Amino acid sequence: MISEQEVLQKMNEWPKHYDPSTVERKWQERWLSKEYYEKVFRFREEDVVSPVFVIDTPPPFTSGELHMGHAYWVTIADVIARFKRLEGYNVLLPQGWDTQGLPTELKVQYKLGIPKEKKDLFLQKCVEWTEEMISRMKTAMIRLGYRPEWERFEYKTYSNEYRTAIQRSLIKMYEMGLVEMREGPVIWCPKCETALAQSEIGYLEREGILAYIRFPLADSSGDVIIATTRPELVGATQAIAVHPEDERYKGLVGKQAVVPLFNRKVPIIADESVEKEFGTGAVMISTYGDPQDIKWQLKYNLPVTILIDERGRMKNTNGLLDGLKVEEARKKMLDLLKKEGYLVKVEKIKHNVLSHTERSDCLSPVEFLVKKQIYIKILPFRDKLLNEYKRMKFHPERMSYYLEEWIRNLEWDWSISRQRVYGTPLPFWYCDNGHLVPARENMLPVTPEKSEPPVDKCPVCGASLKPVTDVADVWIDSSITALYISGYFGNPERFKRTFPTSLRLQGTDIIRTWLFYTLFRTLILAGDIPFKDVLINGQVLGPDGTRMSKSKGNVVSPLDRIDEFGADAIRLTLLDARIGDDFPFKWENVRGKKLLLQKLWNASRLAYPFIGKKRFEKPERPHPIDAWILAMHRKFVETVVNAYRNYDFYVVVEQMYSYFWQTVADEYLELVKYRLFQEDLSAYYTLSRILKDIIVLLHPIAPHITEEIYSLMWGDKISVQLERLPDVSDIEYDKRFEEFDAKLMSLTSAIRTAKIKNRIPLSAPVKVTIRGPKDLLEFSKSIETDLMRTFRIEEISYQEGETLSVELSDHGSLSHNSAA
Repeated sequence: MISEQEVLQKMNEWPKHYDPSTVERKWQERWLSKEYYEKVFRFREEDVVSPVFVIDTPPPFTSGELHMGHAYWVTIADVIARFKRLEGYNVLLPQGWDTQGLPTELKVQYKLGIPKEKKDLFLQKCVEWTEEMISRMKTAMIRLGYRPEWERFEYKTYSNEYRTAIQRSLIKMYEMGLVEMREGPVIWCPKCETALAQSEIGYLEREGILAYIRFPLADSSGDVIIATTRPELVGATQAIAVHPEDERYKGLVGKQAVVPLFNRKVPIIADESVEKEFGTGAVMISTYGDPQDIKWQLKYNLPVTILIDERGRMKNTNGLLDGLKVEEARKKMLDLLKKEGYLVKVEKIKHNVLSHTERSDCLSPVEFLVKKQIYIKILPFRDKLLNEYKRMKFHPERMSYYLEEWIRNLEWDWSISRQRVYGTPLPFWYCDNGHLVPARENMLPVTPEKSEPPVDKCPVCGASLKPVTDVADVWIDSSITALYISGYFGNPERFKRTFPTSLRLQGTDIIRTWLFYTLFRTLILAGDIPFKDVLINGQVLGPDGTRMSKSKGNVVSPLDRIDEFGADAIRLTLLDARIGDDFPFKWENVRGKKLLLQKLWNASRLAYPFIGKKRFEKPERPHPIDAWILAMHRKFVETVVNAYRNYDFYVVVEQMYSYFWQTVADEYLELVKYRLFQEDLSAYYTLSRILKDIIVLLHPIAPHITEEIYSLMWGDKISVQLERLPDVSDIEYDKRFEEFDAKLMSLTSAIRTAKIKNRIPLSAPVKVTIRGPKDLLEFSKSIETDLMRTFRIEEISYQEGETLSVELSDHGSLSHNSAA
């Protein structure tokens, strides 16, 4: 027998209350140490036996702020890596940084006051700003318990090594005939002053107008009234289009109309793309108001007149609107048309306007300008992409729909030129005839405007060469992550073992950008899909259930209360939702998860005096209560392991409540406590086994508290990560244990409820009468000693009845009133 005093003395070796702030920082420092890196977190290139698991993690843009959305995927990545190590995999967990882009330029330009014209200084300040932002974000990631392989697999897209890889990939695609310079209509953001790709734009609903404008017929036989949302582009009208089946206009097709104020004659044509129900059914084709105008201009080989410049100001309007911003020009054009009698009416409307949606700090309407840009051909590969993407397994499966729809609806090749400063230089020179000349590989990384071209003249036409001064679209940078981490650009041995990578982890918001471009570029460059599985997580919403936004004041940072609740509690909260679903983040939910962790701490602290730092042999015939909990434990382990493998982390969290809290802590520990004091080996073995398995299986989600408990209770290895998944194949489990469980739960619940209902303390001795079906009474007799010791029962009487009921009678002088 162990005395109560001995037990209390041992328990006091553990703090009564779990302090996440102190414990978490201790383990984060250990994980970053050289010893833990070498023994736990290093991807072992020399290990050719263990299966490999490679995660293509998102390289976040270096904004400096680690918001809850970052915390979500950081947690998912860390959980998967930790679980896979427990499963026996040699894990490669990289972490990159998407460093280049317009937001950093704007910070340097306006916050630091450095003009872009001082290019070298500007770029230096961009890098300094980037490094400061990385430091802040990295510190926050570490505080959340995230442990990628910072030592060898941290990459930054501005670095010389990464830029070299980007430029090599572009040169290879050029050699394959897929990169070319073209002059033609491009999507342009006047606010950001750069070209955009189709993936960077989307429709936003805006207030607008629908102007009805009279175009006189050239033969003076009447007029045709068109409806347009863009009257400022009247001067760029090249034709008027009507539907061929529109009876109103059949007599006008083939005639000419006169453009108001500009006195140019334009043809009236019939085209089935015209919507008869919109406006008057007659539309002006201008260059360019929207993507449909581009299609019509190409289809009918119409002239091109550009009225808007790179800064979104009007030009080429014969002085009528020159220099005005688009909104100002729209108002002035309406006044001019009204004055000259061409304006019929104006309606206020709400309509969808193509905007620069990829960056939330812009969202301004885009224009279509004619410029020389560099493109990568994508459209010829649509069918190949539609076939190949199906080889990747999506989690959840429904997310594949969004990628397929994007591929099916592609209309443009990829415009990769960006008129910015802080980006990867495009490694080309060009001549006035539009021929490109790539850099030689030994020149990389290269900035063409600072380097001599590899040849004196254009090898195609003999013209002189000029450097391409544009930089690459940032998705050019991040679309090679799977290739870069797997060693495609310089480590063929690693590439053989790690490609295709095992898993891509990302959010729903970048399916049409990062996922699509990575799939496309990897298929072209390496001839295979980039990853076997794709995990698409949903969005973390504000506490009010709407998307987090600074303007709404509902942005939540994981660091706001991390010292109060701990990283483990935040991780549990973030993973208590189905993958792919959006969900609100609320601190009250984190509070509940902290209570769960305290319950685990309490249970471990209670068990420590009996099983701490000891090993136990499995008994030949375990006690019936132990056999029951072991059977339930087998079911728990199999459920949790399967949930991890399917990325159903919410199931793991649910099992910690239903199995650990309700079954182990609330039932089993109470039932077994008296046998622990009796030094019952069956109880010791069982408690040690199930508690250690719980610690190992919870570790991926709550790594800090599990490392601490493991080190105090067992400490066989320096980290839980060096353990392996529990093997429960030796545990007996069948239908009998389900029946045992149901009967046991009903009995303990009935006795507990009876004491509470009669206001008798659970520790007070009582006499009990149990009424119920014969089989339940027989079951109760088989565990009578456990019930009596657990619930302080001095005597149990049994009476048969249809349903279970428990009656209590006080012991000795104890009365209901005095007990209350």
